[in-house]
Amino acid sequence: MILTKYFLLRKIDALSKSASLRPHCYRALDDIKYVLVLCEAKNWKSVYPCIEALKALGKSVNVCVYTKKTDETPIWDYAYLLVEAEKDVNVWGFPDKNIRSQLNGIRVDMLLDLTGGETPAIRFLMLQHPASFKVGAKRSSEENFHDLSIVMKEGMHDVSFLFGQILNYLQAIRSK
Repeated sequence: MILTKYFLLRKIDALSKSASLRPHCYRALDDIKYVLVLCEAKNWKSVYPCIEALKALGKSVNVCVYTKKTDETPIWDYAYLLVEAEKDVNVWGFPDKNIRSQLNGIRVDMLLDLTGGETPAIRFLMLQHPASFKVGAKRSSEENFHDLSIVMKEGMHDVSFLFGQILNYLQAIRSK
């Protein structure tokens, strides 16, 4: 049970400010071999085809899924890390240290954030992950903390549209 998200939101705010100041990295789709996808269990039906597309492109995919007791928890054969709201998040809203160390131990060329942004625990995990290339959606009211951001309309979160746009831009980036 989360008592307050106040401290987590303050930490997210500090991490997002430092993330916008870090040097941005860009990679072409051909240069990306390992991908970490952050998603929510409630969006699994939209996320699953995105993972399949990445696998079809020859990418090694790891998935971090945030789930609540009310969500149907997906089971599949990919390397994944399950973050359960009732079990893996402390009373202050922070994900467990073991979850953080497991996630940070995953070697990735690109962190793909397919969350809607309304899950502070996943936002925290994304911001503190050491990946050098982070990709995801940006709301107009947010700091820009991804290296490649797709601006989404407020209140709109279409995972397949977001993923399609990200792939389009990754294919447009040319490597040296």
